[in-house]
Amino acid sequence: MAPAKDHPRFSKEEYARRHGEVRRRMGERGLDVLIVYGDSGSHGSNHANVKYLTNYQDPVASYLVFPLRGEPALYISNRLYLPYAKRMSVLPETDAVDYDPAGKVERRIRELGLAKGTIGLAGFRGILYASLPHGPVSHWQKALGGASFTDATDILSGARAVKSKEEIAWFRKGAALTDMAFEALEKKARAGMTDFQLAAIIAGSYMPRGGGAKLIFIGSTYMARPHLIFPNQFPSHRKVRKGDIVLTELSSDYEMHAGQAHRPIAVGTKPTPVYQKLFEVGVEAYNRILRALGPGAGHEDVRRAASVIEEEGFTTFDTTFHGWGLLIEDPRVDVGATLIRRPQGEVVFQEGMLMVIQPNVVTPDGKRGLQVGNLVEITRTGARSLQKYPLKFMRI
Repeated sequence: MAPAKDHPRFSKEEYARRHGEVRRRMGERGLDVLIVYGDSGSHGSNHANVKYLTNYQDPVASYLVFPLRGEPALYISNRLYLPYAKRMSVLPETDAVDYDPAGKVERRIRELGLAKGTIGLAGFRGILYASLPHGPVSHWQKALGGASFTDATDILSGARAVKSKEEIAWFRKGAALTDMAFEALEKKARAGMTDFQLAAIIAGSYMPRGGGAKLIFIGSTYMARPHLIFPNQFPSHRKVRKGDIVLTELSSDYEMHAGQAHRPIAVGTKPTPVYQKLFEVGVEAYNRILRALGPGAGHEDVRRAASVIEEEGFTTFDTTFHGWGLLIEDPRVDVGATLIRRPQGEVVFQEGMLMVIQPNVVTPDGKRGLQVGNLVEITRTGARSLQKYPLKFMRI
């Protein structure tokens, strides 16, 4: 077992709690075994379910065979990574797929005596729903002809929805690392720098302290003639100049447990009146939503609180509110006036849930916009931000 300082992990009790909760849900559904899949998409977030049950995150893809009874087995993408995986994973049975993930998983299911069992397939549900790759699933359906297969992705998303105290402590670390990025930008960012140089400041603020670069969405545009209302997903070569606004969405993580915050930055001058108004409405919407949250509240409370955006004559681009965890979670909540129509999630909030409040307020013509927001925790008495960096219009 790896020393905690090398690869931090939760307590044995925490993993026992997680495994027990997933098995309870499996029992309610009549499932004998889960095949859990994760890959490196969405900045590694697609490994959420595998990470949750094993503590392991693969650079490519991995499969977890998780039986209702018996020992689970983790199969990673490449034998090259196995020394690292064995030190990181909490499962004694951790091995490589050896270029045959379908066969490796099939053999494990036969070893468990479940070749004719009821098998749940667990992909992931982030921004988009994703199931398992077609090739392995087709192989199992043919090779395990006596088994029945069902989509069980919701079992994992349900189990992960409410965070334990140990989990919240790690998310607080991710939030603190994320705050460091804004502190560094305020001190070191200058006109004349490219997005790449700003990104180097961001990553350099928290990586020496054990933070991972989950999201560095950053992009600059001239306030007088803007071309962005949402930051770039990868840095550009454009140089920041006086009169610009820099748009940000930043997340650093502690062992995949990330914070998230959004702040606009004015360069060399104060914000123009329209950008200042967008910011003020965004902050008001954020504060109203924060006050509306608490155990027993729900998605409609969020929508009512965010209606100030429409009342002030603006629209939105990014979703106003979404769940948070090892990946983006349900619900997603938008106001009526939005430039992108998304499926809307329903939820009744519980203590221990994490949410991101992130109004992306945009002018009706879709030409000017900015975003403000924080990762927040649902508490017994309401909600509080895990981000401590001030909710302000930054200046460099």
